[in-house]
Amino acid sequence: MEHQKEIWRTVRWSLVLGAFVLIAWLGVRFFQDSARSTASGIERGLDKILGALTNSDTRIVEGRAEVVERNEIAELALLELRMSATRSYENQAFILKYVSAGTKQLIIRGDYRVTAGYRLKPGVSLQVVDGTPVANFPEPEILGVELIDFQVLNEKDGWWNGVTAEDRAKVLRELRLQMRSEAEKSGALDVVEATLRTRMKDLIGADQVRIEHGTEKESTAAD
Repeated sequence: MEHQKEIWRTVRWSLVLGAFVLIAWLGVRFFQDSARSTASGIERGLDKILGALTNSDTRIVEGRAEVVERNEIAELALLELRMSATRSYENQAFILKYVSAGTKQLIIRGDYRVTAGYRLKPGVSLQVVDGTPVANFPEPEILGVELIDFQVLNEKDGWWNGVTAEDRAKVLRELRLQMRSEAEKSGALDVVEATLRTRMKDLIGADQVRIEHGTEKESTAAD
């Protein structure tokens, strides 16, 4: 009698264990099927997603969405800043190398509109790799530095060495280069990259995306 009870107890435990194994296997299959379904859904809409990201015409090539090549280089501006900078210029001149013609001084403050983003060169694409959306974009850069207004803070002529229109133009050119350099150092390009990742997440509906730059495949993952 005891022997039969042990046999039935063993059978029951075997059935329970088998049921747990079956449930676990079905759960894994369901998760895999869901992941494949999600990935395939993303893949089907890759061209529309990339088009929404870049405001460009796109096409599907071997399962990868690409921006349609054009003669002109399009730009995707994701950040606009208002920035100001000040630059000074001083020059001392001489007559016949010995007689001072005086020192001229010029200080100008410029107000600029700075835009940052991406130049959509050939190679911009979006694909799904192992279930993760991967976008291939060029490095972010400063797209434009536009002078809005400028103010002459100080202008002083030497007695025979006056400030000229060429001097003002020279200072404004140097100001523009200075403004571009300061914008690059301000962290604006990091903001551009973060903005692109956020847009990708929102459009795709994914928790994680990856951005690769050019052929070097320098990638960053977004949690």
